[in-house]
Amino acid sequence: MPGVDLEKFAAEISDLGRRARSRTGAEDVALLKRLKRATLAAEIVGRALLHFAEGPAAWLLGLGALAFHFAVESQLNHSIMHGAYEGLPGAERFTRRRYETLAVPFQSRTWGEAHRVHHANPSLLGADPDTIHPLFRVHEAQAWRPWHLLNTFLGAILVFECWAFDYDRFLKRTGLRPRGDRGELRKFLTFVGYNYLLFPLLAGARWKQVLAGNFLAVLVRNLIFVGLQTGSSVGARVSTAHPFDLARKQAGPWYLFQIETSKNFVLRGIWTIVCGGLDRHIEHHLYPNLPPNRLYEVSDEVRSLCARHGVAYEEHPSFWSSLRDSLGHLGRLSLPPRAAA
Repeated sequence: MPGVDLEKFAAEISDLGRRARSRTGAEDVALLKRLKRATLAAEIVGRALLHFAEGPAAWLLGLGALAFHFAVESQLNHSIMHGAYEGLPGAERFTRRRYETLAVPFQSRTWGEAHRVHHANPSLLGADPDTIHPLFRVHEAQAWRPWHLLNTFLGAILVFECWAFDYDRFLKRTGLRPRGDRGELRKFLTFVGYNYLLFPLLAGARWKQVLAGNFLAVLVRNLIFVGLQTGSSVGARVSTAHPFDLARKQAGPWYLFQIETSKNFVLRGIWTIVCGGLDRHIEHHLYPNLPPNRLYEVSDEVRSLCARHGVAYEEHPSFWSSLRDSLGHLGRLSLPPRAAA
């Protein structure tokens, strides 16, 4: 980019990340454990209400608590698989090798392995596993299929279930996983059995209410997560900035690449907990091994560095503003090429 001293920019961005990582420790682990206790409590309360409480209000409360559990567990899994708590005292069970959760239908390591590839190749068609989901069309170079008419929501409904097998195929195709590995199928069947068989069977005569509550809580989580993810990484500019740029990059172009294929939006209150740092997606792509709370800490300085060096930093004033941009982009790509022209 003309006028940008990429070498100096990279040095300052790298130094900021080192300083932020050096501050991680007991405070971050304590917050992680509080969130883990909260999500466990939400699951217990949600399932108890779905099983035993009478009336629609109690059922909806149970649905909400269970959806909160699924959503926050997903975000915790995301951070843990990036190594945000690796090497921190007290976080020994929150490592990429040891952590697993029944809140997601795929192996935790699958998300970790595929997501590291995504971070190396954000928005690069075919190289980024997030561009290969058949239900989504994220770039005009992708072949249009009739189901892309539902581009703005069909993939969102089934996103985690699709990832279970899309990521597995991607990892096997790229040689990152043995072709005969059946771990993904076992985890998916375990998730289905735990949520859609075990608890409905335990509920006896109330099995329909429990099954519906479990299914809808998963659906709510899927919609929340894909909304947050889409709002932070899909859009008219970020999705089309570097879709074919597979060249090896030095530090400066690498940081620029990460910033230009991400965008931020502003969240407040409990949503910053549910979001798990996706609203600070630029910072997350610069420093994927930082816990979410540290991303907020460095955000102002990253924005200032970008402004000082003339680097575009896309930030929307709200989640809804960013999502409108994302859905507008996906909506244009939902039309057959001739209709779009």
